[in-house]
Amino acid sequence: MITLLEVAERAYVGPKMTENEWNMGLFKKMQELEERHRLDYSGPEMFFAAPDDYADRAFQAAVDFLVERGVYCVTTNRVLRFTEEEVREAIKEAPREITVGTGRDARTIRKREVEDQRPVNMIGGGHWPWPEDVGCRIMKNYAQVLRADIVEGFNFTVVSGREIRGLPMQVYAMKREAAAMREAVRRAGRPGMAITLYLVSTNAAALIAPLNPESGLRPTDGILLSVLPDTKVEADMIAAAIAYEEYGAYKFNGGAYSLIGGFCGGVQGAIVEAIAKHLAAWIVYRDSMQYSGTAGGYLVGQRTEKERQSLIWPTFVVHNALSRNSDIIRFGGIAGVTFNKVWFPKFGSEAHLLSMAGSAIANTVLGANFNCIGYQTPFDAEFRIDVSDAAIKAGIKREEVGEMLQKIDGMIREIYTPETEGWPMDRRMMAYKDYDLYYGTLARLFDFDRGLPKKEYEENAEKAKRELEDVGLQL
Repeated sequence: MITLLEVAERAYVGPKMTENEWNMGLFKKMQELEERHRLDYSGPEMFFAAPDDYADRAFQAAVDFLVERGVYCVTTNRVLRFTEEEVREAIKEAPREITVGTGRDARTIRKREVEDQRPVNMIGGGHWPWPEDVGCRIMKNYAQVLRADIVEGFNFTVVSGREIRGLPMQVYAMKREAAAMREAVRRAGRPGMAITLYLVSTNAAALIAPLNPESGLRPTDGILLSVLPDTKVEADMIAAAIAYEEYGAYKFNGGAYSLIGGFCGGVQGAIVEAIAKHLAAWIVYRDSMQYSGTAGGYLVGQRTEKERQSLIWPTFVVHNALSRNSDIIRFGGIAGVTFNKVWFPKFGSEAHLLSMAGSAIANTVLGANFNCIGYQTPFDAEFRIDVSDAAIKAGIKREEVGEMLQKIDGMIREIYTPETEGWPMDRRMMAYKDYDLYYGTLARLFDFDRGLPKKEYEENAEKAKRELEDVGLQL
């Protein structure tokens, strides 16, 4: 398999190209690949209806994209090109399972298949900005979820009373995050639990600074090194990938999604881009686990039933293509069932919990593991795991998922009112605008000091579980 040193060299000697030239060439290439691989799909755009041979053609289109177009380095304005032999060899080398954590807290993370009957692996935690003391308390609660295999970190706006300005403060903040995460898992009684570091900075010095088995990241921990939209990478992250690879720590790709309507075009272009980004993350950064999906649908709005359907089936195509043609370990995929434009139902409401249940069912059958991060509480994570276990026990097939999601959608519509409208799916900017509202939304649902959900929240979960009996789940 191509080495990371070879990848690094190509980032500096590959063909020179402006970023605008790269962007403008994507749509034409995707149109060419769509036609070559017959990706014009006129079948029912409903949930998991796309045939397997369509997924295989989409996968080959992604391979062709990497061979003919490559990956763009935004740091050096050069294109990293790969031969088909290099891409195919890399696909074969991707591990289908890895062990993370240490001692009695070690866990094996596995690739799941579509309709897999094995329990999901689960990551909980941060991915969002929190003050250090609050973040540590939240991370402790996530680490106490027994089914959690990994806990992901968080970033700061302020560290040790100072705003983070420049590289010295970035290095310090990254080291402080790693130390805070180590303290959080210790307080949770799981000192060996695997930690994925969330980035405060993308500077190579800051990314590498936390590598310290005593007070920072251990070889059994890892870091997010994400591919950017439009299949772009960064030289600093390649540098970090080399250091982490030698250290023995794992890497995680947080950017395996694509955007319908972006430079790659419509649904078919987004499918090819998402698959290509998974492969690129493994080749360029050696990301052995990946947050997966197709379209960031909430970014363009989901106003009609047709639009919601057109965002679920391509996500299935991406997961099915990767499941059938690679051993890449995938987390996430479908984020929810019902949205009002760009909004989630109100956090903690029965509608919100039913939406998350639909997501849990879909992702379980999809063959994805779970990422319970950011806009959720530890209680949400446990609720989703309960639903996933029930879906596995019920033996749900992929052709049955569409009808189940439609029924859940109907349940939500019956109880949904404008008063139950919640916050945007991606709430991170709220932390800078109205922190009390940002944190208070979760604190009103979950007591992070006692590690318990509030009474109304628990009652809403029980109502949602009773509703789910109507779709054949026993919780």
